[in-house]
Amino acid sequence: MNVYAPQNTVAKRQLWMELSDLITPSVSKWVVVGDFNAVRFQEERKKSKFKQVCADNFNKVIFDNDLLEYPMQGRKFTCIRDNGKKLSKLDRFLVSSEFFNTWPSACVRVLQSRFSDHCPILLELVDLKFGPRPFRVFSSWIGKLGFEEAVREAVDRFVPFDPADASLTAKFASIRSRLKTWRDNFLLKENETERTALEELEKLENDMESRDLTEEEEWVISENRKIVKGVEFRKKLDIKQHAGLKWAIEGDENSKFFHALINCRKASNLIHGLSINGDWCSKPSLIKKQVLSFFQDNSKNLTSTGLRLCAITLRKFWRWIETG
Repeated sequence: MNVYAPQNTVAKRQLWMELSDLITPSVSKWVVVGDFNAVRFQEERKKSKFKQVCADNFNKVIFDNDLLEYPMQGRKFTCIRDNGKKLSKLDRFLVSSEFFNTWPSACVRVLQSRFSDHCPILLELVDLKFGPRPFRVFSSWIGKLGFEEAVREAVDRFVPFDPADASLTAKFASIRSRLKTWRDNFLLKENETERTALEELEKLENDMESRDLTEEEEWVISENRKIVKGVEFRKKLDIKQHAGLKWAIEGDENSKFFHALINCRKASNLIHGLSINGDWCSKPSLIKKQVLSFFQDNSKNLTSTGLRLCAITLRKFWRWIETG
């Protein structure tokens, strides 16, 4: 849907009502784009008048229709007036949660304005590959069979070396490699156990319709339900940790909400590109090269202590960018 909103507050409120009547996020994937002639927050205006009532009305229609917004890359503002004296973010993409969850790594980029006081905005659905995905240790793994032994085995086998910071990084890499093997085996066994429990439950539930179950079969049903419930609860704990948000009530199972939070965090943390010498670059190899060059240029005049700290930071950042 393409939107061009009026400047009058009353007319805008009428338009928001019409949009709410048209948008049905539960039916399909929605993309609403255009000049909304409204901002959501005060920081989206610079040296121009901010109307709180207008912002509240705009935010209400966004929340009521379950719309989300990607972080904007390139520039903060899309409208430039009075030769740059007044800046505002009036143009944007608003998408339904289903669209956002399908393409959480999409990028909204502001292009250069040449013939208008509004800058063009571009929605890109290209997923950049910076390398392997990062490895995470989940709290639900602690206490599981073989987890502690895997960590101890990796630590005992590691031989330290100099310099200490490189040795520590290599030690973590060794533990991570061993835990990956343990994780794959653990998840394989867990999935097999869950599948077997579900098959036995289905068989016994079919049998109970035609005959009475024995005491042993009733015990089997009870145990299998515990297995299925335990596996599902562990998976929900991982979702909770990945989302980085505490549950309001212990045991809350609104996994759709937490998945949405995960995608929002992913969208805000992604590096879609860098402006290099005035040109937008989205090639991962060039982005890595520019980051390395930045740290090298800024470390030339550092003291030995400062240089060491910079090297540690660079190594950590380089490992982070290589893992996405």
